[in-house]
Amino acid sequence: MLIPHACLNAAAGRLMKKPLKAFAVGVAAHALLDLTPHKDISAHKAEGLGVLIILGLVGSSCGWSSPAFWCAMGGVLPDVEQVLPWTDPERGRHRWFPTHSPVFHSLGPPWASQWQAPLLLQTAVSAAALGAATLRCIK
Repeated sequence: MLIPHACLNAAAGRLMKKPLKAFAVGVAAHALLDLTPHKDISAHKAEGLGVLIILGLVGSSCGWSSPAFWCAMGGVLPDVEQVLPWTDPERGRHRWFPTHSPVFHSLGPPWASQWQAPLLLQTAVSAAALGAATLRCIK
């Protein structure tokens, strides 16, 4: 779900004026998105490359010091620990970001315990958010 974190936070950052505040909002929004029931993919390298492209697009379109870029950065940085060997639960290690624990990650709404945002929906919402974030930046 790394690409939706980048795209949705870039769009949210367009509503802010200060990059530091946007970064903090991006980190908080990361937690909220993690609570949403969703399908994760395990293609870390492909998704990581996609996120770098998205961050490059947002940074080059909106500016490297823009709130859109920094909100997107805040939205993706917590997931860095997902690929680090010293935070790998399979090696008996602990992940530090609160919503990366099995207790909180991808909680289901009480009225729909089996609902999960499918990848196609995540992709469509991400594309729309990325368009909203960058189209207004392009001069």
